[in-house]
Amino acid sequence: MPSASSSASLTAAAAALVTSSSSSTRPNLTSSKKTKKVKLNWVVKASSTSSNEGYLPGTMLSAEQILEIPIDRRAFKPTSEECPFCVNAIVKENGSKCIGVCRNPQNVPGPLFFPHQMQTCRDAVQIQLESMKDKNNPRTDHGVQVMWEFSVESGNMDRSRYFGFSSDMYHFDHFLGKCLVNFDAFVFNRKHEILDEISMKDGRTLVRVIVTDKVGSDTFWAFVMVKRTFSKYEGCWQSLRILPRS
Repeated sequence: MPSASSSASLTAAAAALVTSSSSSTRPNLTSSKKTKKVKLNWVVKASSTSSNEGYLPGTMLSAEQILEIPIDRRAFKPTSEECPFCVNAIVKENGSKCIGVCRNPQNVPGPLFFPHQMQTCRDAVQIQLESMKDKNNPRTDHGVQVMWEFSVESGNMDRSRYFGFSSDMYHFDHFLGKCLVNFDAFVFNRKHEILDEISMKDGRTLVRVIVTDKVGSDTFWAFVMVKRTFSKYEGCWQSLRILPRS
């Protein structure tokens, strides 16, 4: 049986152990609180942009205060950093490196389908309608680009009646809007069929087609085709007019 003196020694040792363990953990709690306090002070410092408004430590910034904090565009990596055109560009005054090449929808290679001397008149019409059937394959508005390439007057400075009314054919972006509006039946058409091909006295060829649009309505169209006599598409069939028919 242990003596009273030994029991007292064990009790004192246990008390000392508890005291030391509790005291060793207290600095960690204090340090964590200090760390948290530093972080909260940073929030308050960032939010102290207005002398009339005060917030307790840890409160969120208001929308007005967020807008007052300047944004350093060099601190994050924009899309232009991944663009081969912009990655080595000089940073501009607004902090951006984008030179706008990759953001221009016209900065794309030529279409997959284009006029060729081995194509017949029917082939030229068929290719255009097939391209507009899936106009966004392989990229957005690729079908319109095919239509532009098959237009005999595309890029000309003179006025044209390609759409049936007088309009310019110089800019592709102008052509893009007019094509999508006037040839809406071609966009995502369900099917199309060439009805006949008629040679006219003036040397042009009339190709009449029926197009079933994306909602199932049938529309009739006349493609006035000519064979190109010069330029890179010399000897190729291209569209002079595309007109709706009743």
